[in-house]
Amino acid sequence: MKQLKDEKLINFDPNYPFLLPDDWKDRRAPTVYEILATSNTLKQMYAQKVKELESGKINNDVGEQLLRRIATNYQSVKSLLFQTR
Repeated sequence: MKQLKDEKLINFDPNYPFLLPDDWKDRRAPTVYEILATSNTLKQMYAQKVKELESGKINNDVGEQLLRRIATNYQSVKSLLFQTR
């Protein structure tokens, strides 16, 4: 039986904790893995910013702006899962 190779697949690297759209192999057609890994990265970034806000490492105005930006990016990335391909 001949194995098919999918050029869109990326190797899973458990040591690589963050994946953002700039890291996608094809930015116009990300794989489901890339989308899910990116959404998990954005969730981690959001949680980290919340901790920084609560600890006073960043001021409220800057922190809330960063949180809004991360949340907007998260929604945009998640919406890719529901687009027709």
